[in-house]
Amino acid sequence: MSEQFIHGYALLIGVGSTVDPRLSLPVTVKDALAVKTILTDPHLCAYPNDANHVRLLHDQGTTRNAVLDGLDWLAEKASADQGNRILIECLYW
Repeated sequence: MSEQFIHGYALLIGVGSTVDPRLSLPVTVKDALAVKTILTDPHLCAYPNDANHVRLLHDQGTTRNAVLDGLDWLAEKASADQGNRILIECLYW
């Protein structure tokens, strides 16, 4: 695949560590990173590897406000882009 998929947008969320260690899910960060790698691989999904197309929230970055802002960003991208697009949300709680 030689072209980038410029109409693809993704918000990837891996909660990872939490205030209560019993509720921490470190594997979710690895999963979100793996999905990002697949999405941005030029030979696979070919999403542009930038914050305008793929956003990753993990560990302390997964605050309520950050998640809500990310969902707002994703909705804005979906409504502004008239091309074919794929929206991906990976949520782990």
